[in-house]
Amino acid sequence: DIDCGDPFWSEACTADYCAKQSKATITAGRVMSIPYTISAILSPLIGFCVDKIGGRAVISTLASIMLIAVHTALALRTDSPVLPLVGQGCAYSLYAAVIWPSVPLTVRSNLVGTAFGTIMAVQNLGLSLFPVVIAAIHDRNGGRYLPSVEFFFVACAIIGSFSGLLLNVVDCCRSGQQKGKLNRRKPRTATTGMITSGGSVGGVLDLDISSLVSHSTTL
Repeated sequence: DIDCGDPFWSEACTADYCAKQSKATITAGRVMSIPYTISAILSPLIGFCVDKIGGRAVISTLASIMLIAVHTALALRTDSPVLPLVGQGCAYSLYAAVIWPSVPLTVRSNLVGTAFGTIMAVQNLGLSLFPVVIAAIHDRNGGRYLPSVEFFFVACAIIGSFSGLLLNVVDCCRSGQQKGKLNRRKPRTATTGMITSGGSVGGVLDLDISSLVSHSTTL
């Protein structure tokens, strides 16, 4: 085998091959950095917008749907992967901007640390298991990653999308329950306001009548 790290190969008859290999390695590194660079730039901006408009459950579902399209494109396309990787970076940005801030909003304040710890445990479990699964898929497909590995990621994104849809359904149901409680409370608040106002008006009327009686007695 050719070892471009050995001067015997890199400076001899395979010098051109080793030079092209080095250039290809640098190019691949730059291409693979695209989603992370985009996420680093967009995540704070998207987070700022989410703080203003909300919609965290919808945005997280949208990110999963985008990943379905991204990994399908990476599995089937044979040309440049730049555009799908740009989409992957945008999906990462959307997801990062909503998933972590949602924890304090959905968990009691005395359990926030536990919730973050559980999320990190699940994430690290996935990071430890997924390489094993991907290696098994790679071996079963004759030493090739494409398209099988990308289809595996498509399946994961589909599961994430269905989970997001379920999250939106639960969110809508709970929002409806909260609105119902508020609507039931409004008549009580209005009645209380009327009673308070009536008491004040009655006090003013009593004061006016007493003044008139006193004035007529004086006359």
